[in-house]
Amino acid sequence: MKKVFVLLLVIGLSLKVYSQNHIKQDTLLQKSFEELSELFYTSKPDTLKATIYAKKYFSKALKEKDTIEMMSGKYYLADILNDDNVYLDFCDSLIDITKKKPTKKFPAIIYLEKGKLLFQKNEVVKSLNEYLNAISSLKKSKNDSLLYLSKMYLGMLKAKINKDDEALKLFKEVYSFALKKNYFKKKSGFYSLLVNIPITYNKLNLIDSAMIYCKKAESIFSINNDSLYTGSLLYVYGMINKKKGNYQKAINLFNRAVPYHISDENSLVLLSNYNFTADCFVKLKRKKSAFKYYSKVDSIQQVEKFFSQKLISCYFFLKDFYKSKGDFKNQLSYLNKIIEVNNISNKKVTDVNNTFINEYDIPNLILEKKQVIEKLENEVQESRRNKIIYISLLVFSLVLISYQINKKRVYKKRFATLMKQNEATKTKEIEKNITQATSKHELSDDTVTTLMEGLEMFETHEVFLNSKINLQLLADRLDTNTSYLSKVINQYKNTSFSNYVNQLRIEYAIEKLKNDTLWRKYTVKAIAQEVGFKNSESFSKAFYKFTGIKPSYFIKELEKTETN
Repeated sequence: MKKVFVLLLVIGLSLKVYSQNHIKQDTLLQKSFEELSELFYTSKPDTLKATIYAKKYFSKALKEKDTIEMMSGKYYLADILNDDNVYLDFCDSLIDITKKKPTKKFPAIIYLEKGKLLFQKNEVVKSLNEYLNAISSLKKSKNDSLLYLSKMYLGMLKAKINKDDEALKLFKEVYSFALKKNYFKKKSGFYSLLVNIPITYNKLNLIDSAMIYCKKAESIFSINNDSLYTGSLLYVYGMINKKKGNYQKAINLFNRAVPYHISDENSLVLLSNYNFTADCFVKLKRKKSAFKYYSKVDSIQQVEKFFSQKLISCYFFLKDFYKSKGDFKNQLSYLNKIIEVNNISNKKVTDVNNTFINEYDIPNLILEKKQVIEKLENEVQESRRNKIIYISLLVFSLVLISYQINKKRVYKKRFATLMKQNEATKTKEIEKNITQATSKHELSDDTVTTLMEGLEMFETHEVFLNSKINLQLLADRLDTNTSYLSKVINQYKNTSFSNYVNQLRIEYAIEKLKNDTLWRKYTVKAIAQEVGFKNSESFSKAFYKFTGIKPSYFIKELEKTETN
């Protein structure tokens, strides 16, 4: 009897606990989004608790059919689970749904939010693509606020690749709009503009202008009681004082800004803060303090895997520091890191402008690496086998670099060849084909001539840009059959129908990219669709087949040529 009583008591208590938890979970749904957000951030050390708040945030948004808040819920989940794909995949699914019936907000705002996360993760090229997608979407559904927000983000990307004059022009344009619309009276998406303008002025050595905009920002942040952005201004003031040569004052300001960066979980700015602090200590000839802060920069990079230009000065210092201590292993480690950063920078086309190559000569790095390896071999008396491995690695590195240099040279030649081609060459080729059009098989001269003239019209009227065009449709347009048309293309164009059409499309794309700067701002996918390809992959393959270079490389070289 006692056992039965104890069992009933346990069941009763369990039901009570379940009931209390269930009520507590339901109570969370009654809270505002702001309250749930606050609960999420304050409970973050407890992963399980924070996950519950993130899920409840999303559930509440789903229940209220609030798309923007749904995205915030997924962002919190991605944050606590340390998996960006949770957020990015959700954004992609929303884009697929909303772009079928676009509105003034959607899918443009989703592209922008997705781009923001990628920017924070230093994925500059991917971020740029999302911002361009947003702008493209806004052409159909006019929304000035989102359009100017997109311009602000584009300005931030331009500043990222040191195009500061262009960045400032965009920032000032957006600033005028936001001021006119009173967007600074309360916290809004344009707030970061108030920090980016003085930073850009500072980079351009316009210190007085930087200070003017800092004061304006300080006034706005204090009115709206925004401590987080006030903290960001400490960082900006630190940059300005560093530029003025007030190194100790700059260090004090950078240190005061650190808690705000940590609170905001902004690892990229924290890395920059520590790097600037170390730079100041170098100027003050306090190497131990500089070493301390450069080591912090390195530790953040190892965790977050950022590849910022700021890492170069850090790694050079640490390399030389360990060299002076006779620590050749660490010296070699930072030599490898410099080379790694350089290699990654070459892959991120819009993220860098060959800065790393200019700051450090690759052949000298390879030579220094060889010398360090020899010292290591003498120091630890390694076996001949290890020596062969080290030398092989060095040779492999040299061969790889040689291959890359040769590849660039070949691409340059192919680009130059493309630039010399013109429409006159194409016209002469058409006339030549018509003149030489004579019957080689059973087709009469008249038939061949008629079809060749039809193909000339097909080319001059740019019918090949139609993505639905095929052999049957073209044959119908020319009042012939597919057999005759195929034979004429094979004999007088010396290629198959598909190759013939693809070559016309590629030639058209090349001419547009040469002469229309707007086309160079399109994504490869957008260009592919414009010239009749189903997707970017088939376009890129065709472009490489007929030119020997990739479309992204061609666009980059065009931009370089125009800049020069």
